[in-house]
Amino acid sequence: LSSITKEKDIRENLERLSRVEQDHSEFWKRMAEKNGISLEGVKYRKKKVIFLLFISKILGKNLTINILEKGEIESIYKYGNYLESIKADETEKSQISDIINEEISHEAVFQSFSPEKEDQLENSRSIIYGMSDGLVEVLAAIAGLSQIIASNVLVAMSGMVVAIGGTISMSLGAYLSRTSESEYRISLLDKKQMIKKSPERTDEINRENSKSKKAALVVGISYILGSMIPILPFFFFGNLIALFISVIFVALAQAISNSIVALSLNTNIGKSSFKGGSIISRSGSCNIRGWFCVPPFPEYICWIRFKERFYYQFVSFINCQIQLFP
Repeated sequence: LSSITKEKDIRENLERLSRVEQDHSEFWKRMAEKNGISLEGVKYRKKKVIFLLFISKILGKNLTINILEKGEIESIYKYGNYLESIKADETEKSQISDIINEEISHEAVFQSFSPEKEDQLENSRSIIYGMSDGLVEVLAAIAGLSQIIASNVLVAMSGMVVAIGGTISMSLGAYLSRTSESEYRISLLDKKQMIKKSPERTDEINRENSKSKKAALVVGISYILGSMIPILPFFFFGNLIALFISVIFVALAQAISNSIVALSLNTNIGKSSFKGGSIISRSGSCNIRGWFCVPPFPEYICWIRFKERFYYQFVSFINCQIQLFP
């Protein structure tokens, strides 16, 4: 990882950490041999290294560092439990305690690699906000449209119209919301700047001014990407099959996006991904169930019949959403 890192301070820290980890490896090797455990043929986990390098290319430096940080936390717990359970002399216990302290210092080093943690939190919030809305709103729209429009292509085109309108609305909302917050922060920074001039505060003001456009861009891109997921199956399959595929794709996409955000925030990945995917799946199953709850009717229907069907589907959808959150 250090060989592909451009930042000099991060690269030097990674190289130093690798040397310390090598010393830890030698210590545990001696401990294993002392207890009669042969480590012949045991090598480093090459697949894990390749995976981390791949992740660093796809998800970037910060998320990869968060993965390494999680590994350090797990190592601290394991070493602590081992220290309490073994019967060893004071020298060995002292060495294990030193290793634990070094692992704790490694965690602090990893945290120092991401000074822009606040910006990372805001970006993560914007991504999940935009993508989740794109996934759910467009899925709900095409689920209803697919039951009153016979052509799957027309359903997909209608979904794209909804997605474009939603993207504009969400981007504008994110821009106005972030602008109000930035204006408040800038007013506080201006007061501090009047009391004492500081180049750092000037840079901070400039960063605040650029955050509104960035928030709108992140939310807009996330929304349009999320909205395309439930729409695409309708270009290739009939309404019912396409809706079923869309629900599966949306649940998977929601789980993946929640996992990435959880990783960036150092929270429980499994819990976040399962929560997002299960809610979408239950919501989608309610929409699919609507296909079998309404009696069939002729393709050429009058406006009154159309309103009756639309009203039934709307009430059914609302009931399903209420059931999700008892």
